[in-house]
Amino acid sequence: MINLHNITKVYPDKTLFSDLDLVIKKGSRVGLVGANGSGKTTLLKMIVGEEGADGGQIQIDRKVTIGYLPQEITATSEETILHEVLNEIPEVGALEVEIEKLSMQIAEDPDNQLLLNKLGRIQAEFERLQGWTLESEAKKVLGGLGFTPEQMKVPLDKFSGGWRMRVALAKLLFKHPDILLLDEPTNHLDLASLIWLETFLKEWSGALVLISHDRTFLDKTIEQIFEIDHMSIQIYPGNYSKYILEKKLRSDQQLAAYRNQQKLIAETEQFIERFRYKDSKASQVQSRVKKLEKLERILPPEGEQSRISVRIPQPGRSARIIAELSGVAKSYGSLEVFKQLDLKLERGQKIGLVGPNGAGKSTLLKMLAQVEPLTAGKLVWGEGVRSAYFAQHQFESLPMEDTIYNLISHENPKWIMTEVRTYLGSFLFSGDTVDKKIKVLSGGEVSRLALAKMLSTPSDLVLLDEPTNHLDMRSRDVVQEAIASFTGTMVCISHDRHFLNAVTNTIIEVDKGRIQIYPGNYEYYLWRKNQDNIEIHTGITESVVEPPKKAGNTDYQNRRKMTNRLKKLPLLIEECEIAMGKQEDILNDPDSASQYEKIQSAMAEKEKLEEKYLELLEELESLEQGFA
Repeated sequence: MINLHNITKVYPDKTLFSDLDLVIKKGSRVGLVGANGSGKTTLLKMIVGEEGADGGQIQIDRKVTIGYLPQEITATSEETILHEVLNEIPEVGALEVEIEKLSMQIAEDPDNQLLLNKLGRIQAEFERLQGWTLESEAKKVLGGLGFTPEQMKVPLDKFSGGWRMRVALAKLLFKHPDILLLDEPTNHLDLASLIWLETFLKEWSGALVLISHDRTFLDKTIEQIFEIDHMSIQIYPGNYSKYILEKKLRSDQQLAAYRNQQKLIAETEQFIERFRYKDSKASQVQSRVKKLEKLERILPPEGEQSRISVRIPQPGRSARIIAELSGVAKSYGSLEVFKQLDLKLERGQKIGLVGPNGAGKSTLLKMLAQVEPLTAGKLVWGEGVRSAYFAQHQFESLPMEDTIYNLISHENPKWIMTEVRTYLGSFLFSGDTVDKKIKVLSGGEVSRLALAKMLSTPSDLVLLDEPTNHLDMRSRDVVQEAIASFTGTMVCISHDRHFLNAVTNTIIEVDKGRIQIYPGNYEYYLWRKNQDNIEIHTGITESVVEPPKKAGNTDYQNRRKMTNRLKKLPLLIEECEIAMGKQEDILNDPDSASQYEKIQSAMAEKEKLEEKYLELLEELESLEQGFA
């Protein structure tokens, strides 16, 4: 569908792409990854024509429709959001008006065959465009993205930027283009909407190119990774988790090849230098000089930077009960959020708040942070407990004219320069970067700095509202490691399930003014909810799976066949392993990285071999059980 050939993109301070080749085929499900500034967003903008290439060609098949969601939008309208979505298929609205007009004419002249035939043709076209069901489809998409029926009747310009992004996404999904290009679609979604979108995209029949820093979302929605690396594209089969493993393997192989070549170069240069002025060795010297000139240099793997160990100041041993809410009610005018809420926070709990949008998660967090007053009830703190609160927009209060270094230094006046720099380094601020003023930092950098500031002073309780929002993969890893190493108590709201699984030991579900506590991380919470649903709908509390029966009474001929097969299977498995190894060699060969067709063929063959390999293993295990 889309073919990029020999694409070059140059900025005054950087070359993004050089002779980049890329093919996006029908039905492709691609995760686009790469370091910050590598050109992910620029690549999508070039495909839709918002940016031009400095060299090469971009070919898009005729009649291919593209839906593009940028990171930020400024669109506004006085139309309701439901009509905004329906207007994405304007021809249906025009047909609806025409049907109404013809119906009125036929009512006055019911025997007019010309009018009847025209109405039939227009109704057939209306049905082809699914005109009768479009409104319900639009409402379904908007509802999935978190809009209530009442909100669907509200004009677009009454919503904030984050909600307008949801409307823009709804318009794309409703229109069903041939290919979706989504740049960070989950940034403005809550957990429920994110899971809905994930399910929608799993069933999506068109092509998909996705930029996202949500690992779980990538794992569940894509089947290939395109990594922008060294100004070109590297292709990896599978989801994001498989990409991480494969990238490590390729990186190790590239590093070994690079070191071997560097050794060869050093030895050759040493030979040239040693015999440069000896006439008897002139021909050998010239031969080696030419060899070096023709040598295609292997670059060292860029990969991830060396892992940084995040160390944050830890609180001392606090009271066992950190805080306790008793009989708490919270209302906003006539809107009742909580009526009779009881909650006890204990030392060492790492709590994740989950639940539908508008259920009261942020309100509960704000009440604990004491930035939102209780309507009734009481909040009692443990003796000497200190708390800290990170809100999504709280970093706007940072002193923008101050430098990164001074912010942390003023927060911790007893720290010497080395301690300040080491601490900032663990949050990815190093070298001259620490002398930058806060006002010149990106949104993600400011958010990371605000977290670093908060965590630099020990607190017994930290309250976090979407701490990983707008952060790239590496920044999320840093924040995750910092929170995971925190020995105090934590309560957080996050739609990043990877983060929730890594840092929580308790999940509290907030819904309809009530809370339900689950002692475990997010995966446990999902499992427990699923078990509860099974018990509710079937009445079964335990399921017993009987083990397969042994083949003890197999007759002689069948048993002989099984014995022969049992001997042959290990050989077949070994052959399969060798064949998979050959395809892996192709995939891991740096020389093949830019040969798209070769890579695609190797990927397809490897997948077939993997399926056969698993079938053979299952057969072997089954036969071994039969003889046990």
